[in-house]
Amino acid sequence: RKLLATTTSAKKPDVLPPGAEKSIEALYESLCDPEDPEVISMDGIGQLCAKINIDPATDVRVLVLMWTLGAVLKPGAITRSEFYNGLKKQKKYDIAGIKSMLPSLDPGFLEKSQFRDFYRFVFQFSREGTHKTIEKEMVLGLLPIVLDVNRAPHLNYFIEFLNTCNEKIHQRITLDQWESFLQFNHSVRVDLSNHEDDGAWPLLLDEYVEWRKKGQGK
Repeated sequence: RKLLATTTSAKKPDVLPPGAEKSIEALYESLCDPEDPEVISMDGIGQLCAKINIDPATDVRVLVLMWTLGAVLKPGAITRSEFYNGLKKQKKYDIAGIKSMLPSLDPGFLEKSQFRDFYRFVFQFSREGTHKTIEKEMVLGLLPIVLDVNRAPHLNYFIEFLNTCNEKIHQRITLDQWESFLQFNHSVRVDLSNHEDDGAWPLLLDEYVEWRKKGQGK
């Protein structure tokens, strides 16, 4: 007698539609860096944005797209394998497919934990070369693109504060400072009424609180 099967059969790998592999390859080759063809650098990402009609300087969806595709290996770039695997995972194989993703790339759809991961990604993606920090001027450009006052009630005050910060120590921002600002918004009311001087926050945020309590900020 035949024994009854007690295990489920192995899941078959997804089969790509005809021509999908070549379509992704052609798109990648049109965007990759001529000096380093294993990556699409910022120039190529800008070309991609032009093809899908978004402005890479002001539209947060380009960052959500890079995060969704898994661009984590090199700051400011997406590698060949990340691009191929990311598009296959999303079942998008060409410009029309990527365009169809745009409505879903609004970070407003992200849950709190997802947004925290995305927010961390933005910092890492925005680093230059081997730097572990990013320039204050870049942070000033990124914050209003990535955050709004619903997720970050302190946003406008903090941007105003950073613009007044001339100390050398604050000319580059660390990942800890970047992530702590998001957590600060979750923990501390915008009127600072529940803020505690317990040393739990980075110096930059302590100085922001001191600046606010002196009546600064509009």
